[in-house]
Amino acid sequence: MTKPDLTENIVYEGKHIKINWFDLVGKKLPNLNWGQVYAIGDVNGLVPIVHYDDNHDNLPGGGTEPGESVEQTLVREMDEELKMKVVSWEPLGYQEWIEVDTKNKGLGLRVYAKLVKEEEFTNDPGGSVIGHSLVPLEELNRYIVYQEIGDQMVKLAQTIRSK
Repeated sequence: MTKPDLTENIVYEGKHIKINWFDLVGKKLPNLNWGQVYAIGDVNGLVPIVHYDDNHDNLPGGGTEPGESVEQTLVREMDEELKMKVVSWEPLGYQEWIEVDTKNKGLGLRVYAKLVKEEEFTNDPGGSVIGHSLVPLEELNRYIVYQEIGDQMVKLAQTIRSK
């Protein structure tokens, strides 16, 4: 088993969760059962964050549907939540989360994606996104509050962006 690059313990929606983070920049995407895909997007040098109807912000993305590839999930979610097209993407890393009390587990892939706006966002057909904003990459973690893992994702995205 691979050793995580970072580990955090958080409380989310009243649940105690352990998160193991694994860097993927410069590595092959592992063939794992991805439950979700979220993106640090790049739209003319700015990063879209989505706003939810319960008054919190996050990266755009969501759960994979049965039979859907990572790329299909990414393309669908960027269209649904942003009305943006994925031009290119590459993996940043992934997090394995474990609910401490129930031992429920999941895997979430995080990617860096070049995006272009296709049309104006009006609504999220399958979710609760009510809009989005564009923020500087360096300030991203201030909005999404992913703690150390957020700082690591920003650092990895800066590495990719500077290529």
